[in-house]
Amino acid sequence: MRKQYHFRRTERGLLAWDVDRLAELSRDGRVMDGMHRICRALVEGRETVRAVRSEVDPEPDYVDVAPSDLPYGSSG
Repeated sequence: MRKQYHFRRTERGLLAWDVDRLAELSRDGRVMDGMHRICRALVEGRETVRAVRSEVDPEPDYVDVAPSDLPYGSSG
């Protein structure tokens, strides 16, 4: 499967988190990145979505790097 990243634009530039690392950090719950799960829950009429909320955001894996410059090798 292609490597996945979660992106957020900030005053520091474009921040990118390795989704595999986020999954490991939240292994007792679900992946922190997951707006698609919220959209699906809305479509299905659900009122709740299981989630993990970190006290502090983990440091990004990349700062101010274009998505096309990130490694997208095979994971697993």
